[in-house]
Amino acid sequence: MRLKRRMVAFASLAAFAATVSVAQEALPQTLFSNVHVFDGVSDTRIENASVLIEGNLIKEVSTESIDAPEATMIDGGGRTLMPGLIDSHTHIYATGVFQTFAGLQAAKWDQIGAVATENAADYLYDGYTTIRDTGGMGSGLRELIDQGVVEGPRIYTAGAAIGPTSGHGDWRNPVQRSFETIPEDMGARLNMSYVADGIDEIRKASRLNFAHGASFLKLMAGGGVSSELDPLWSIAYSVDEMAAAVEAASFFDTYVTVHAYTDETVNMALDAGVKSLEHGQMVTEETVKRIADEGIFWALNVAGMDPQLLSHPNYAMPTVKPKLEAYLEGSENLVTYIKKHNPKVVHNVDTVLSTIGFGRSHRDFEKYFFAELFGNHAFLVAATSTGGELAQLTGKRNPYPNKLGVIEAGAYADILLVDGNPLEDVSVLGANPEWFDATPRDRGFDTIRVIMKDGKFYKNTLD
Repeated sequence: MRLKRRMVAFASLAAFAATVSVAQEALPQTLFSNVHVFDGVSDTRIENASVLIEGNLIKEVSTESIDAPEATMIDGGGRTLMPGLIDSHTHIYATGVFQTFAGLQAAKWDQIGAVATENAADYLYDGYTTIRDTGGMGSGLRELIDQGVVEGPRIYTAGAAIGPTSGHGDWRNPVQRSFETIPEDMGARLNMSYVADGIDEIRKASRLNFAHGASFLKLMAGGGVSSELDPLWSIAYSVDEMAAAVEAASFFDTYVTVHAYTDETVNMALDAGVKSLEHGQMVTEETVKRIADEGIFWALNVAGMDPQLLSHPNYAMPTVKPKLEAYLEGSENLVTYIKKHNPKVVHNVDTVLSTIGFGRSHRDFEKYFFAELFGNHAFLVAATSTGGELAQLTGKRNPYPNKLGVIEAGAYADILLVDGNPLEDVSVLGANPEWFDATPRDRGFDTIRVIMKDGKFYKNTLD
């Protein structure tokens, strides 16, 4: 009995010693010194600062010297330290494989998976440490990235986009839309797009998305530009139908965003309780004020308001071009309304039905055009702290619960170190006034000298 008691006591002491050892094990530290900090919010930099990283979080930001003798020292050489960029509207499963929605029916999973992996790395090495995919992917790639199997940004995903028959997400061919025995729809089979009619089907599609790991939901509330079956002015769902998805999302402590362009569809979605809008460029000033007053996040794709878009092969088709022309006309006063009411706009590139190479030039032009319309500071805030706020709407569903898009204590250590001052010149982040005529480029930018995500270096060309 005594021997047994001694063995139990010894085991308890050993367990306690192991616990103390783990508790005392210091997390790795990195100290950036001699940097000017854009914190994701302010319109000026914090000059001559130091930033201490501990583990995967920012521990301290100070204009005084930071005592961290065990830290890896990085002399920033007077460069700008800033948050990693956030693109709040991507489709990395629908870029680089098929160039029309009809082409999805011939797509293969191994193609889509391989290209999505390439797209993810492309985003990371262009300086994006977080993306929000608004239709087309589950959680599988995100999990591989988080496990360190492949490289890429943090990913928030909506799973399959949900829309009605003949809506923006109905990518089936005519035979698949038959009332007879329906051949398999690749959009549904690949969990990229669900056709759901009525409240019960919407609820089921919503829950199926959560079963596939979605962080939030996306509904097609109205017609789109790039699709063929739905007039741009069409209404896809009633308020009650959208409210069913909002309720399903609330049960998972997250939110619904909607694809909507027109004033009517946007207001119906807001009446249903959605918290985020994609596009919305054809709204009135009254609706812009409502969006601002209610704190709705707005993924505004400003490049979509440039007439150059008529040069895109998909938008030049006879079934699509008139919709784009009507959309461009309907958005002509939008910039004035946004400047007046200052809603929460996030950076939205929305590359889809394009090659990976065009995706790069599209991102570069979107940066330039946003800054051209609203100013460099507005672009940087949209692409950092406001995008980080939107990420927090996923509540308990959030795969990354700490702050994103800011340089402050407690936030994730997702950091860029860039030459120059992006508040004065966004070209240091790759912004380019050329779009369709842009010279093809390789991945990444020489002016982005350091890319850190989750406290880990993915690029460092300072030496």
